[in-house]
Amino acid sequence: MPPAPGSGGGKDMPLIYGIIGIVTAVFCCAPLGILFGWLSMKEARERGTDQTLGKVAFWLGIAFTAVQVISAILLCVAGAFSGSMSVNNRGY
Repeated sequence: MPPAPGSGGGKDMPLIYGIIGIVTAVFCCAPLGILFGWLSMKEARERGTDQTLGKVAFWLGIAFTAVQVISAILLCVAGAFSGSMSVNNRGY
């Protein structure tokens, strides 16, 4: 049964989700890139279309999330050591 007139049928949803996933993974919030990449792959799988854009968004989201987590840990460690190694630290 064809989609109702004016509904668009959502045929471009895997493409839209993939683009949103890549943009959010790189420029905004990496975990959202994982989410939109997964949604893109799911929609493409259901429609039998190419999943490449979703996979790119998914893996970019994972990579940038890992970079953010490692950076946060390193900044916390650096902050902890910088306070204890201060020249003005007189031991009390």
